[in-house]
Amino acid sequence: MPLRVSVVNDYSVVVAGVRALLAPYSDRVLVVETETGSTADEPVDVALFDTFAAPQDWQPRLATMASDPHIGAVAVYSFITDPAAVADTLATGASGFLAKSLPGEQLVEGIEQVARGERVTLLGNDAAATGRWPAADVGLTPRESEMLALIVQGRSNDEIATSCYLSPNTVKTYIREAYRKIGVTTRPQAVAWGMKNGLHLTS
Repeated sequence: MPLRVSVVNDYSVVVAGVRALLAPYSDRVLVVETETGSTADEPVDVALFDTFAAPQDWQPRLATMASDPHIGAVAVYSFITDPAAVADTLATGASGFLAKSLPGEQLVEGIEQVARGERVTLLGNDAAATGRWPAADVGLTPRESEMLALIVQGRSNDEIATSCYLSPNTVKTYIREAYRKIGVTTRPQAVAWGMKNGLHLTS
């Protein structure tokens, strides 16, 4: 019987992307239907917490999921593979940390390990990316898309740097490149573009 997995994120396109990535492994993992931004209404073996553009209060949210009796275990699924980020997520209650650069097969293996009660950290190649993310169709990388999504949320560069475990200069570089690709030059223009192109919260 396949493991029951819920995908948790506030962006519907992100949830759909992870669901599509796991679809070929339906004999091993079954992605249950959940509302965007919520966990499952019925018991699941693993909640896969996708941290794309996660709100600043993601730690309490993760802790709540980790203590939910309807959830067997929680695995964080993230582009942010800084050692401090990994340590923080595990300390907050996650049973596993799975990088978004993992191929589908390795992601499923990681989910299976977490479901067995193992503490798992699987980090892939940061240059790779799996699944889908908002604005991928216009050439934005996952990181650039995430930076814009956080800008749409009203986050400052310093806040983005802190939550994404990046230096302020690195954040500026991602934002500058994203602006170039979408043809804007100011933050208000970027917010307006993001609102029109799926980078606003859907919950």
